[in-house]
Amino acid sequence: MTQVDLDPFEQRRRGLSQFLVRSDIADDLVGLLGLWASRDLPAPRPLLGGRGGVGLYDAGELRDVVVRPSRRGGFVARFNREFYFGFRPRAFREVRRTEILRRRGVPTVEMLGAAVHWSGPGCYRSAVASAYAVGAVNLWEFLRAASPLDRVLACEIAARSTRVLHDSGGVHPDLNLKNYLVRRRQGELEVLIIDCDRIVLRHVEARDRQHAFDRLCRSIRRLDPTSAVLSLECVEALRRVATK
Repeated sequence: MTQVDLDPFEQRRRGLSQFLVRSDIADDLVGLLGLWASRDLPAPRPLLGGRGGVGLYDAGELRDVVVRPSRRGGFVARFNREFYFGFRPRAFREVRRTEILRRRGVPTVEMLGAAVHWSGPGCYRSAVASAYAVGAVNLWEFLRAASPLDRVLACEIAARSTRVLHDSGGVHPDLNLKNYLVRRRQGELEVLIIDCDRIVLRHVEARDRQHAFDRLCRSIRRLDPTSAVLSLECVEALRRVATK
């Protein structure tokens, strides 16, 4: 096995910007992410179900690259949306861990690379680039628009995808309904797990599986407090996350 097989990514630098990009598309991707770093990205093509700041771009021979700037959440987001602190960028960790999980058979997006722009020692903003999962929306958006039958089916497949993650040695500490993408491929539903930067790679215990289900229930209570969208059958389908 060659070094490229072991690690398809390489690191590059340009001034205060640092890039982790797939070696076979490095030049085009550094060009695109360099525009992000200098805040010169043009307006993107809209992304179905995309969050603010996320869009589709072309770069050289590359087509349909999703660029997602990292954004803070929770209380911190009230006064700081884009800056992170530390010397080990989370965006680089997300790229590498997602690739490891993808190679282990976990259904997730294909990562192309990431960029970090240092604003000072230990202070940076970052963005991640991935291949476009055509037609995908997050699980919550899918459930809101789906038929009752498809809601249960999507929850069953989400539970199955999570079981694959656990069986592959991945613990996602913050699973919620928006950390899954759903799309149809050849008439079948597919559920992808995303936001992998905080995933821990280790042996998965029964308590980890139960914690994942508990986190999903917390997400359901927050997003669907009156059970207007998720039926009891949907919750029972998701409960399979916690069973062996």
